[in-house]
Amino acid sequence: MADARIVEEILKLEKARTDAILAADGPAMQKLFDDELVYIHSSGRLDTKTSYIDNLVTGKAAYKAFAFSNVKVRVYGDCAIVSGDAIIDATKSRLDLRFTDIWSKASGTWRNVHWHSVKRS
Repeated sequence: MADARIVEEILKLEKARTDAILAADGPAMQKLFDDELVYIHSSGRLDTKTSYIDNLVTGKAAYKAFAFSNVKVRVYGDCAIVSGDAIIDATKSRLDLRFTDIWSKASGTWRNVHWHSVKRS
C-alpha cells in the first residue's frame, strides 16, 4: 500500500497541474513537467513539454474545466501512476476520457513525465 503522504503529495501536484493548464501558466507548467514529457491526447496527437506548453500559452489549445472521478494513485518507489476518468471541457469540445498520468521523482522533486488518455465508450 502506498504511503498516504506520498499519495497526498501526488494529488496536490495533480491539482497544481490542472490549475496551471487552466490558467495557461507557462512558468508553473515548466516546473511541473519533466523535460522529457510525453503527452498523448485522446485523438492520438503527441506533444512534448515544449509543444504542449506553447499550445496552451499561445491559446492554440485551451481548457475551461476538469472533473475527475475514480482516481487512484499507485506508488512504486520514485514513480507514481495516477489513473481515473475525466470530463474535460475544452473551448472546442467536451471530452469524456480515461487517463493515466505518470510522475517521477528525481533529486527530491516530483515531475510529470507522461499523460495518456483515451475516449470512454
